[in-house]
Formats: sequence, C-alpha cells, structure tokens
Amino acid sequence: MAVDQSRSVLFRFGSSATRRWLLALTLAGGTVMLPSPAMAKVPDVPSPSTSCAGGSGTSTDRQIAGQLRSSMTGQRIGSSLTAARIACARGIVRAVQQRGLGQRAAVLALTTAITESSLNNHLFAVDHDSLGLFQQRPSMGWGSPDELVDVTYATNAFLNAMIRKYPGGSWQSGEIGPICQRVQTSAHPAAYAREAPDAQLIVSALWADASTVTESGTTTAARPPVVPAASPVPTGPFQKALAAAATSLGPLDGHHALAMADWNGDKHPDLLSVSGAGVATGKTEVRIINGATNFGSLLLTTATVLGPTDERSAYAVADWNADGRPDLVVVQKSGTASGKTEVRIVDGASNFQQLLVDTATVLGPTDDRYQFSVADGNADGRLDLVAAQTTGTASKKVEVQVVDGASSFQKLVGPAVISAEPARDGLEVSAADWNADKRPDLVTVQKSGTASGKTEVRVLDGASGLTRSLAKVSTAQPATDDRHEVLLTDWNADGHPDLAVVQKTGTASGWAEVTILGG
Repeated sequence: MAVDQSRSVLFRFGSSATRRWLLALTLAGGTVMLPSPAMAKVPDVPSPSTSCAGGSGTSTDRQIAGQLRSSMTGQRIGSSLTAARIACARGIVRAVQQRGLGQRAAVLALTTAITESSLNNHLFAVDHDSLGLFQQRPSMGWGSPDELVDVTYATNAFLNAMIRKYPGGSWQSGEIGPICQRVQTSAHPAAYAREAPDAQLIVSALWADASTVTESGTTTAARPPVVPAASPVPTGPFQKALAAAATSLGPLDGHHALAMADWNGDKHPDLLSVSGAGVATGKTEVRIINGATNFGSLLLTTATVLGPTDERSAYAVADWNADGRPDLVVVQKSGTASGKTEVRIVDGASNFQQLLVDTATVLGPTDDRYQFSVADGNADGRLDLVAAQTTGTASKKVEVQVVDGASSFQKLVGPAVISAEPARDGLEVSAADWNADKRPDLVTVQKSGTASGKTEVRVLDGASGLTRSLAKVSTAQPATDDRHEVLLTDWNADGHPDLAVVQKTGTASGWAEVTILGG
C-alpha cells in the first residue's frame, strides 16, 4: 500500500539546536508505529542514536565489552555488546553512584535501559514520543527531549520515579522485573526479568571504576591503594602487610571459592572467584580480578564449560598443561557416577570453555574431612592431586595422600603420609614449596581458637615426610572465621609464599577485601 505523503506529519521537539524529530506516518486515518522497545530488538547501531560518550566508546569500554560478551544471555543485547553500549551503561552506573545509591539501584536502572533501548541513546523517537536510553516520553512528564537524551538526567528521572513508587528503600528487595515494570509501566511487563542477569554482569564489571574512566580510556583505580607497613616494621613471616585493598567483588556467599594465580602474565597474582551455583547461566562461573590494580578492575568473567557444581566439589587453580595459563581444577568428592572421587580440569587458555581432563580417580568417595590441592608431589614434572584428611584419621594426625597426575590420577604415589599436624576441625591445608627445595610442603592454617588469638600458620617439610616443622607463626592477622578464605601466593615475587586473607562478607567497605601478609 502506498503512503499518502500529503498526510505525513513531521513533529519537531525542542529548540532548533536539538534537531530531534518524530515521524508519524498515517495511513487511512491510522498511525503506523514501530514496535514497542520491549517487543522488538533495536538494531545494533540505529541511525537516530548517539554514543553516550560522544563516540564509539573508550579502549577500556572495548575491553570490558569483549570480556563480558560471551557471558551475556539476554534477548535484547546478548552477544551484541559493544563499547558504545558499555559507555552508556557506565553513564548510568556513574549517575547511580553520584546519588549515593547501591549496586541494586544500578541493576534496576540498567535492566530497564537494556530492555527499553538495548543501551542505544535514541535521539529520534521509535515508539510514540519515547526518547533516550529509558525511552521516556516528554508527553508523559518525564522531561524535555533535550533532557531525556542526557544520560545523567534520564537515569535520575528513573531513580526519582523508583524512589517515589518504592518509598523507604523498599526497592532494595523483591524481584527486579516487577520493580522495573512498576516504574516504567510498560505494555510488556515480562520483558524486564530476562535482561536482569546481563545488567548484573555489566554493573559488577563497571561499579569499581565507573567514576574514574576518562574519555581517553585511562583509569584511576577506585580501590584503596597498597598500604605500607606500620613503623616500626614487624619482622618474621606473615607480620608485614604488603597490601590491603577492597576488591571490585561485592559480598561473596558460600557458593564462591577463591584462588590466586597470575592470569594475564604480568607477574602480579590475580584473584579468581569460582561460583558453582546460584548464577543466571546455570554453569560454574569464573571471575578474575586484576592484582596489578589492587583488585580494582575485572580481567575476565565467564561461564565455564562445566554445569553447576556444589558443596561436594573442591576447586584449585594450576597450570596443568604447562602453557603458561592457569587452569581450573574441580574435584568432585562424592555423588559421582563412578562412585569415585572425580577430577575435571578446564583449560584456562580457552577461557575455561574446553576440558583437559575428565576422569574418575583411584580414590574412593571423599567428603568434608578431605581438602585438595595441586602440586608436583613426586618430582616428575607433572602436577599431582594432593588429598589431605584433616579429621577422622586413625592416627589422629593429618594424613596426606598424593595421586599421580602422570597416570591420569589412576595411581597413588606411595602410601598415605602421616604428618606431625594433629587432626582437628577448623584447619585449612594446602601444599606449597615453602623452602624452594622442589618438594611440596604442607601449610596448615588455624583461623580461630588459637592461644595467641591470631590466625596461625604452620609449615611442615615435605622432604622430611611432613614430620619436621619449617615454620610455626602467629600472624599479624586477628582470628578469622567462615567469612574468610586464606590463600597462598608469592605477591612480591621474592620466592617466598605470602598469605592472602580475603574477607568475603561483613567488611567496612561492603566489598570483599584482601590483605596480603609477606612470607
């Protein structure tokens, strides 16, 4: 059907400087409208829109878009995440922070903007007179056309409506989708919930540095800097704080396991968070935080090839295939199809998308009495699985069994070793080469219940069959508990393992916090 051009009406909004137009094509007395933003995906780069940063986004925006793209699962953006869209998201997050509101407010705002505009800042109306990231309408009192395409104004307009409709901070609880719907009053209320996981990913990536990235893409770390040791300088292992910082990870629950390794080859240990369950993708997910920025920026967040894992699994990070990239080792202790303890190793070089090993081991089912780490226990150049039983042993000592990696974990490396460490609850155990003799030593950490009232560390010499003590230290760290994970890493590259204490919840900053004590 031909369009009667004499009946086409061109509506102009704002001053001559704005040049924003709405074209309504009327046919036989009816109006032809484009689909509602909640129904149809907005094109990736629609002509009547502009980047929120006045360009295609910064180099930092491009990096973040590349890191997140494979993990995006929503219908509006998904794998089409671009630097320009990250720039718009950054503007929203910055506006939320300037209001002094928390991450949930940013997730609500970003969920809405993703659903309404796919994070395209529309200068031209695509549905009635809707404009900008939030598709707010001048005719409905949201603001002038000039204001609604300003990211800060539009975000604050959304936040004002949210706070008005959810007084007393009631927006801080409840499902994301219905809250967005009540604020926006969309004709398609179910559309918002589908985009909430993507919004959460983006907010998590941007929150730490949203207010510090410049137009040129340079970033000033938003996290607290390295903290120098107090004077006088304490002596001995684990007495001196090499670093203390809030990370860019929000509070972490029991679904998160932590490790440290140099992910990007810059000689700085990075913090890896593994989430086995309770995530939107339904996969085991990995997030890596950059140690070189005092854990203030994100290096990677991705769903892995593994399905969900749970409390029956233990996690470690090690370079299994000697390619220079840390790999993820997942040990399922029980509930396996084989009836054995099983090991899966996921390739770090593939961003954890490929399995290197998936096998039942020689070990029968294990349980919470066992802790696992990875080390070369028999000096054959191949990493082995080290299983330490910390309670319930016949000897009443911690007993250690090494499972040979060269045999694909089908053989034991000798009988179990009875250590000099008494078996007891609350002990954390790992294997590391403390004295650089090419033999893994046993490092035990007692987090609480010590005579000193401090977190205490003991190191048993691997070359002596774990009978000789190399160190027994009351650290500078006060007693810790289940909110803390204690990790080993060589933070300052001096050849001595350092102690990283990560407090996952209950911190003053509201973020997971890391303290590094020099070994």
